[in-house]
This record gives sequence, structure tokens and C-alpha cells, in this order.
Amino acid sequence: MMSRRMACRVTAVLLAVAAAVPVGTATAAPGPPPPAGGRALTGPASPATAGGTTAGRTTVACAAGRGPYQRQVERWLRLAVDGRQSAADCEAVRAFQTRQGIKPANGYAGPVTWARMRLLSARTAPTDTGTEGASGDAAGPATGAVPDPASGSAAGPASGAATGGASGPAAGVVASGGCPVRSYRVACVDLKRQLTWVQKGGKTLFGPVAMRSGGAGHRTRTGWFRIYWKHKNHWSSLYNAPMPYAQFFSGGQAFHAVSGSIHTTGGSMGCVNLRLADARKLWSVLKTRDHVYVWGRRPGS
Repeated sequence: MMSRRMACRVTAVLLAVAAAVPVGTATAAPGPPPPAGGRALTGPASPATAGGTTAGRTTVACAAGRGPYQRQVERWLRLAVDGRQSAADCEAVRAFQTRQGIKPANGYAGPVTWARMRLLSARTAPTDTGTEGASGDAAGPATGAVPDPASGSAAGPASGAATGGASGPAAGVVASGGCPVRSYRVACVDLKRQLTWVQKGGKTLFGPVAMRSGGAGHRTRTGWFRIYWKHKNHWSSLYNAPMPYAQFFSGGQAFHAVSGSIHTTGGSMGCVNLRLADARKLWSVLKTRDHVYVWGRRPGS
């Protein structure tokens, strides 16, 4: 049994230690990384990027520098389009970011903000690409693709290429630089706007949603294809990485989910990357042998 004298000494030590530790002190866990395209406040606060404190909360001030999508964002917000970041520009962009829940809301015209604007524009009429969506550089079908299946042409090589003589009428409407309208399901992949959706006739069955296509050196192939294999829990042996809800349409290129942000400067290795929730929903919409139409070119690729 511990003696009374020893117990008193232990108690005194514990009290001394407790007194030396400020109340409420704790080791803060590292926060999540900033969303792609945003600029997190790191290091000492500076007048160009730091804000003040309002009602106990630290506010993020406007970013001083121009973003990579400065002109596009200015045009979308109907501001003076000069490609330079002004105080008024930054406040307008920050107000949009706040309304859309984009963090940090610092007025920076980055990829997340621009992707959100493109998505909002496409929701009502995805095929109506407008001036921002028209690709202007859609050449002929790439290797592995074949002509429009509605034309009745013979099938080309490569796994996943759409076979000729596909069912459905030959007549169809194609918006300038947009996705053909057919009587059957078509998964539309707009590389320039980085959007994908599924349509049948004049009805949109899925999306549009944001996506990430192949970057420089790994472009997503353009043209007509068909879903030729679906593998829900696919694992890439080439890249040793998971590809949930994979739906292959051109060789090793597929729609599939990825973790993390899809709004990155670099693209994928050729696949059409989607958020998990979007990939899961697209899985339930598309069937084997459904048509896929890919056109345009990813900016920077």
C-alpha cells in the first residue's frame, strides 16, 4: 500500500503538471487539402491573400493574381473581359464561389470555379455548346473510331468501336461542335468543356456532369464507340490502381470513378474520370453496346 507521504508527493506532482498546461490546449489535426484550383492560405498572412477576423471566424480576402480562366470567368459573369484581376472582378468571383459553396472563396478564377460555370450553363441544354463549347477543331475520327453509326457504314477495327448499321434512323440533329441526337442512347463526351451526359432523342437521361479526360500525351480518343465491357470493381493492372464502375468503350479507355478532385491541371491517362456518385449513376444508365460519342479537345492537351 502506498504510504500517505508518497501519495501526497504524487498528488503534488500531478497538480503542478496540470497547472503548467493551459486550459483548452490540444494538438490540431491537419486539415484537408484545399480543393484543386483554389489557393489555400499557407504561411504568414499577407495583404494580397489574407483577410481579417469576423465574429470569431477568419475570412479569406481576394486573391490578387489572375487565374488561368480569368477571361472565361469574366465573360460568364458579364464583367469587362480584359484578362486582368481587378478588385471588382475578385469580389464578383468570390460572391459566385460563396453561393456555389466553392472553398476557399477567394475570387481566384481557377479550374474548379470555371468547371462549375460550364456545368451550370450546360444543365438546361447540354448540346447547345454556344461560343465556349464549340470545339472548332474536331477533325475526323481517331484511330479505333468509326463513322457515325447512323450512316450505316461498315464497322472499323479496335475493341469498342461502334459497329456500322446500328439501329436507329439516319436522320439526326448535330449542334455545332455538339453531340448527335439519335433515337437510341448516346453517351456524350465533350472534351473542350470537360462535361459528359447521356441523351436519347431530345431527352437527357443523365447529367451533364463534370469529368476529366486524357491530358497531353494521353488524349481520350475521339469519334463513335460502343460500351463493350462493364466491370464494377475493376483494377488496372497497367497503373496498379482501382477503376470503380469501369465502362470500357475504346481499348483501355473507360468511364470510371476516381478519388480526389477531377478538376486538375493535368488530365487522366486517357479515361473519362468521374466523381464516385456520378460514375455509380452512369453505371445504372448505360448498357453494354450503348453508343459513345467523343469530340473536341481538352484545353492544354
